Amino acid sequence: MRQVMSRSRTRNLPTRALVALAALVAAATAALAQQPVAEGAQQFADLGHCTLESGQVIEHCRIGYRTFGHLSATRDNAVLMPTWLYGTTADLVSLFGDGTKPGQLVDSTRFFGIAIDALGNGVSSSPSNSATQRGVDFPAFTTRDMVCAEYRVVTEVLGLHHLHAVLGLSMGGEQTFAWATAYPGFFDLAVPILGTPRLTSYDLQVKEIMLGTIFADRDFHDGRYSTQPALKLANLFGALTVTTPEYRNTHTSRANFEEFLRTAEAPQPIDANDRVAQLRAVVHHDVIGTRTLAEAAHASTAHFLVIVSAQDHLVNPQPALDWAAALGAPTYISQGDCAHLIMLCDAAGVSVRVRSFLATGAVQ
Repeated sequence: MRQVMSRSRTRNLPTRALVALAALVAAATAALAQQPVAEGAQQFADLGHCTLESGQVIEHCRIGYRTFGHLSATRDNAVLMPTWLYGTTADLVSLFGDGTKPGQLVDSTRFFGIAIDALGNGVSSSPSNSATQRGVDFPAFTTRDMVCAEYRVVTEVLGLHHLHAVLGLSMGGEQTFAWATAYPGFFDLAVPILGTPRLTSYDLQVKEIMLGTIFADRDFHDGRYSTQPALKLANLFGALTVTTPEYRNTHTSRANFEEFLRTAEAPQPIDANDRVAQLRAVVHHDVIGTRTLAEAAHASTAHFLVIVSAQDHLVNPQPALDWAAALGAPTYISQGDCAHLIMLCDAAGVSVRVRSFLATGAVQ
């Protein structure tokens, strides 16, 4: 009997050891998954397939994001900020903080900040990083498609059913308008900064030149390049549109023009096909459609603060101001000669109003 029991124990030892080892691995994996992510660290949400407005599908759809601060017990303090044209969430990190610096738009001691990478920026799914739809094979997407993917991250990955606010600059402002019309009632406050609900004919002219300077580059090869094109002219034109003549004359002397030219023409970190994809999305941006502007504005229950630059040469401010007028919403019109680079000249003026609006729903 003793021999039988001894053999039985001996035979069962490997199984017990494997079970114990598996339990230890599972516990370690669970503990690792529960470890808090460092504030502002790059994270990714894998969404599987993202079906677009066109009916096409982005395969292996992946969206980047970063978080700041803490979600409240009532889960009602989340503020979402999408990226601007060609921008990544790494560019947005300085806009979150305790409010002690002029450029900090979101007080992360009070709010749970979510910076999210828009489709096509080289971090989220893009022509440059797709394994199966690379380059010109990547499906065309819209700002609404960007927002739909972001909504899935907020609801499916972060588990939120309501946001306190959505705010963004430039294309981030355009996504803010798209959020307001795609998901009315999902958030309380909207702060589009330098964005528009629909491009004017002037805006379309500017974007067509931006696209044309990319297509005309001899190394672009209709997007089938093997080496990243320099896009000198496209970069130089971009530098022209984001400020004013007064700003350039003040900050660049004739003696220093050659140095400025080298800097302005220098290659940008974003892939050329990614640039085209995001620019095309902006060209087709229109949250008004066949409705009147007032009807589109009233479709959302969010309270708006609209911020524009009076001298913006990249995004005409009038449609955003008309939107605010239709709602009786507060506005701030920056007069700085930085124009579209509003945070260079008027960070304090912008941030004090945004922080007040996020905290109270009004501009103090």
